[in-house]
Amino acid sequence: MRAGMALLFGLMAFSAFGADESWKLPLSEKEKALELNNVKRHNILGLYPSQVQVPFDDGPADVSTLGYNDVVHAVCWTSNYLAGASYRYAYLKKAQAPAEAVAEAKARADELFEAIYRCQLVTGERGLQARGYLIGHGEAYEERYAPRVGNNWYQGAGEYSNLRWRGSPSHHNYSDATHGLCQYYDLAAEGAQKDRCREAIDALVSRWVDNDFKIPHIDKKLSTDILGFTDGKTLNTRIMMAIAGATAAFHATGKEKFKAARDTLVERFHVRGLKEFRNEKDFDDAEHVFCHLENLFRIETDPELLAAYRVVLDQLWSEHKDDAQSLFTYIYIGATPNAPDRVKALKEALFSLQTWPTDTLFKPTMSSLRKDLKAPFPVYAAAWDNEYIWKGSLLHGDGWLSRTVTGMAVPAEDSQVLYAIDDKGDVYQSRDGASTWAGWRPINAGLSKPARKIAAGPRVRMIYVVCDDGFYASMSGGNVWSRLNVPEAGGKPIALYPDPSAEYTLDPKTPVTVFAVRESAAYRMDFKNNREFDRQWDRVTEVPECVARSAWGTFKPGDGGVHKSTDNGQTWSVKPQGLDIPLARAVFTPYNTSWVFAGTPAGLYISKDGGETWESGRLVLQFHHNERRDLGGAAFIDAYWRARYYGFIDDATANAAYPG
Repeated sequence: MRAGMALLFGLMAFSAFGADESWKLPLSEKEKALELNNVKRHNILGLYPSQVQVPFDDGPADVSTLGYNDVVHAVCWTSNYLAGASYRYAYLKKAQAPAEAVAEAKARADELFEAIYRCQLVTGERGLQARGYLIGHGEAYEERYAPRVGNNWYQGAGEYSNLRWRGSPSHHNYSDATHGLCQYYDLAAEGAQKDRCREAIDALVSRWVDNDFKIPHIDKKLSTDILGFTDGKTLNTRIMMAIAGATAAFHATGKEKFKAARDTLVERFHVRGLKEFRNEKDFDDAEHVFCHLENLFRIETDPELLAAYRVVLDQLWSEHKDDAQSLFTYIYIGATPNAPDRVKALKEALFSLQTWPTDTLFKPTMSSLRKDLKAPFPVYAAAWDNEYIWKGSLLHGDGWLSRTVTGMAVPAEDSQVLYAIDDKGDVYQSRDGASTWAGWRPINAGLSKPARKIAAGPRVRMIYVVCDDGFYASMSGGNVWSRLNVPEAGGKPIALYPDPSAEYTLDPKTPVTVFAVRESAAYRMDFKNNREFDRQWDRVTEVPECVARSAWGTFKPGDGGVHKSTDNGQTWSVKPQGLDIPLARAVFTPYNTSWVFAGTPAGLYISKDGGETWESGRLVLQFHHNERRDLGGAAFIDAYWRARYYGFIDDATANAAYPG
């Protein structure tokens, strides 16, 4: 790999949520970078989990049951990835590429196939397919975070006992696996692998063909209808998935039961002579059916059925021809080379690949604020509304926004220690001045209610918060919280803070004066040690003004960024420089620091020059806490190699930088 590509990948892992210019790279270089990322981060014995948690040190993702790798749809994503890898092998072989490149492509396709087949073998029941698996024993991430679905996890059978697999099969899991296996069977499987693929397809489709179009779960008490919701007579996308699955199984095995199942569905849903296919626009089902139709146009020989399938294809295309979905375009134009909108469609499909970033971390995106862009958005400016972009849409410009930081506090002792709360009520601490992602950690485990306001004391370990049910303090940096015995009289808790006018020393004997403010009453207490939380509070009629004054000016949030005034609010100027999303929802100028903080949809931002410029505070709250998750690049590979195989992208185009 070129030194420049290695450098790009290294920087990619540590980039803040800022401008990413990697989309301008040539398509061939992007394909290599995305494939490298897939192998490094999205790889559980070949299985491709789309959403993975990226360690802060850029080490390998934890693919064990202790880590977070979302495998609920992994067999789907891996099946789509397998299709792209199969087209890569077929193209390189057809183009007489160097033997080493062809062999590498073949090995990768074989590895992906084995991972999909392992999703059957791990369950111990022929044809029962896991959604995905993790390595090891003990509870998986859903069993920790989503107990409602925890009973869908099982330990692997036999030689796969060291894998923990996700059950509850869906017709979509079976659909994606079938079309991916069929493409591998025809385009890349050879020798013993072709035999193994034939058995995998046979077992997978037999699971529902032998059980009246239902997939029995492992407990035999529940089953999933392969046909989904249907009125029993009208052809829809789910019926098309089943027809294509049975056809693929007959193609691979020659077994009459699969042809009989296909014929039953064709007759029941009046496919022969089909003149019209009514369908509501849907990206998820459309992806399934486009890929199935690609197989059907290759393997079906009945002209009457092919004519009906063309009706379905044309209807899907009429719904998506203006969406710049590269995969849909290459499949449709590959099947209908004389399509009247061919030139426009291919231009937009190429644009989507050309604007694809190599940095595929989930990023907050608000392209609706940009007047220079419109839907369908360049991929780098689109919100990833699905883990596999061809099941989503490039029409959405806003998504994956961060929860807003709603409060900041800095202790007098050390301005590198920062405390933050978000609009969910979680509390976070940074010990390195927000200079690293890893420096932030949640510290609200001891609070029974969400935190709404926060203040810091003179020592780094002193934190005070207002929760929905009262006032709390921690004298241990958030490791232990104690509820303060502030009288209930006075109504809703409003604020809790040390006396901002007091001069504090580091002498442990110096008392800390704390004020607790309710809607219609205020109280005071002098803390002299760490065990006074239950002492009597004294009611007061006045409290010191607790509005932080900044020597730099006055600040307020707003559209366009942070607004700054240096004349006490008479005039304002917008300061957006450095903000990834130019929209501030909260601004803070806490005591004990000259920094200004802004809560934005892209996370926390910090200004160290009085609000003139901003930098990431590395606290982006999209998931459970301050996590980074990566999407991977299988969707790019899926479309790119079809374009190469069908001749829509030639060598010159593949190796050219973005011309715009």
